[in-house]
Amino acid sequence: MGLNKIKVAAIGRTEYLYQSILELGKKGFEIVLIISCKESPEYKKKIKDFRLLAKKIKCDFLATEKINTAQVKKLIKKNKPDVAISLNWKTIIGKEIIESFPLGIINAHCGDLPRYRGNAVPNWAILNREKEIVLTLHLMAEELDAGPILLKKKMILSKNTYIGNVYKFFSDNLPIMYIKAINGLVTGRIKPKRQPTNSKLSLRCYPRIPEDSEINWQKSAEEISRLIRASAEPFSGAYTFLNSKKLIIWRAYSEKPKFPFLGMFGQVAERRKERGEVAVIAGDNTFLIIKEAELEKQGRKKATDIIKSNRTRLGLNIIKEIENLRISLKNKK
Repeated sequence: MGLNKIKVAAIGRTEYLYQSILELGKKGFEIVLIISCKESPEYKKKIKDFRLLAKKIKCDFLATEKINTAQVKKLIKKNKPDVAISLNWKTIIGKEIIESFPLGIINAHCGDLPRYRGNAVPNWAILNREKEIVLTLHLMAEELDAGPILLKKKMILSKNTYIGNVYKFFSDNLPIMYIKAINGLVTGRIKPKRQPTNSKLSLRCYPRIPEDSEINWQKSAEEISRLIRASAEPFSGAYTFLNSKKLIIWRAYSEKPKFPFLGMFGQVAERRKERGEVAVIAGDNTFLIIKEAELEKQGRKKATDIIKSNRTRLGLNIIKEIENLRISLKNKK
């Protein structure tokens, strides 16, 4: 089986899979089938983009929410792909589909296996204070993220690493790793390494939703900083409230005050006009330093251009909100 005659199917979503398809094509692999499903809001590439790509490279395309079907089996049988690459498919792919590919399905997992399994893994890794994140390629098995490992590549995480930096790392490395993995399987230079079966070695990561990124000012400034970094673009951002309006915080860091003080959680302690930064009191008597924020889709600005006074409190005052709602409903009668 010559390397440039390998037939490849692509299963999944995101611009990273899209780019990988293009790179594989440039290297002489024949893309014969693309299967995709509904995208998440943060994805730059939609189903229509994959459909147009399939039309451009003249391969079969299927948009579906279900992959373990007779229709999919028929397409695989028709096109006879040797291997599939997979990223961010929504459901478990069954054994019969997996075994339809002689070389298997190479799945890209944005986390260190077997440690991190499941959803939103890079976000959870930042929140969990990991020192590094790992892009793992493994052969797919019926159990979630449990197949034998082919390749790993590490990225060091720091206090300046935002989730967007992590996705840039994935984008830069994923196509190359897919190509290396396929070539390694064909030549025998890569031997799949079985994962440990001890469930205590793994963290099952569950999905995150935008509401999970609301800031609790009683948490430490360091915890809030990690939430901001884990929720930044391409996601919708960590947020709080300013005078009942949603305030997204895009860039921030934690800092230990150089003086003793008394204050309330979420209270603005300092406005540093020369740097455009605002210091806010967090739950461990440290400061969260806000650098860049956005108030109700008015565009990103320096924090001092949005927060104008040291008397400002961030977060919702529930009692005040209920009273405002009561007054509003009364006025509508």
